[in-house]
Amino acid sequence: MHWHNTCIAQNPLFMAGHLQNSALCRIVIFAVAALALKATASGSIIIEDTFTAADDTALIGRLSAPTDLPANGYEGNGNVSTIGGFTGGTPYEADVQSNQARIGSDAGVAINLNINTAQQFQLSIDFNISGDTETQANNAHRGAGLGFFSSVALGSGGSSHCFNNFTGLTVDKTGSVRLIIGGVDSGIFTTVTGFDPAITHTLSFMVNTTAGVGSISNILLDSSSVSLTAPANTFTIARTVYAGFYNSSGADTDLGNFDNFFVATVPEPSSLAALIGIILLACIRDLGGRRRRA
Repeated sequence: MHWHNTCIAQNPLFMAGHLQNSALCRIVIFAVAALALKATASGSIIIEDTFTAADDTALIGRLSAPTDLPANGYEGNGNVSTIGGFTGGTPYEADVQSNQARIGSDAGVAINLNINTAQQFQLSIDFNISGDTETQANNAHRGAGLGFFSSVALGSGGSSHCFNNFTGLTVDKTGSVRLIIGGVDSGIFTTVTGFDPAITHTLSFMVNTTAGVGSISNILLDSSSVSLTAPANTFTIARTVYAGFYNSSGADTDLGNFDNFFVATVPEPSSLAALIGIILLACIRDLGGRRRRA
């Protein structure tokens, strides 16, 4: 996992030692501090998929393993094959090969998260697109995409694409990292120098779907921090119904490989710190009142 524990409970523990005259306050502070530390240290894993399965296992309808908290199978976006095995073109392959997800050149897969409240999400995936033949110079959507879909649909027409209704990042063979919003190129991108298209890479980031925020942060491509800012309300509850990934390239026979797909909700330390601060203030005021009355 790419997110880290934050010990926001240090100040409450320190302050508790100074509230010698209020046993109730000490108990409350220690309890809240313990709960805050526990919540911050353990975000809720929603999806964790290592794609450990027999070759030719179809992704469509398959539950992620070892973790699938929504208990929903993968759904396809675009002209995606619903059966496992090599297709050589359309419908595009979406199955397990050598314990990895193999995705054709215009195929997306995603899982309905069953979440309809604002969240802070952490996503990550390993990808290898050495088999892709086109880059974002050919089409802004090209590359390995990781993010969310407002909806998904299988189709075979010319307008049925893997990136329809997608909001997230896509990375191509040149190391170009681009923000796609609602299936449309945002024009916001940057390039990571030294990107090797022949090897497997890891993309991870966090998003906040709170109204008025909708941000993306902590973007990492392998060990490189990526500086990219999304407009306010880019990531919303409506745009993050499904979490998933896609491969987009030129030739029908192009294939991308994906592994270690991970989605988690992450508690916001600021909210926990605010709660502790309120309780601390109340206890300190109570202690001050006791001293004045004494």
